[in-house]
Formats: sequence, C-alpha cells, structure tokens
Amino acid sequence: MLDAAKLRKRGVSAAVVAFDTFVTAARAMSMPDIPLVVIPHLRAGERPEDFRARAQAALADVRTALALTTSEPERGTLRTVARA
Repeated sequence: MLDAAKLRKRGVSAAVVAFDTFVTAARAMSMPDIPLVVIPHLRAGERPEDFRARAQAALADVRTALALTTSEPERGTLRTVARA
C-alpha cells in the first residue's frame, strides 16, 4: 500500500489490490487519491485455481482503477472500485 502512495507522488498510475481482510487497514492509511480493488481472501479448503479465477476476474477492476488514477490524479477519496 505504501508503494502505491510513493508511486502516486511520482506521478505514476497506481492502485491498491487488497484482500477483503485488509480493507480497514487500507482505509486507515488515508491514501485519498489511490483506488482500492478488493478481492476475497483465500478460504480454507479452496484450491489454488479457485483463487486464480478470482484474481483473473479482478483484472478489469484493476484496469479501471489505473484509468482513474490517470484521469483523476489528485481527486477523490480512497474508494473501492469493485469487490470481486
């Protein structure tokens, strides 16, 4: 998360991809101009391919988040782009 903030300060498009269990921490870090893409954390008994499918599904949200940081570099609040 801090890497994304450092990149944004340098003018590089960035987004945070976080497990749902870390959303509170991401919001507490108060990074107002960085979009947040939330993905569900791997649950006990799930197979790696299940998690891979969720990550693949989140790619469109990551693209959207990066587009937001390109078009709105200093605007808004830490926002959830989508929940995969």
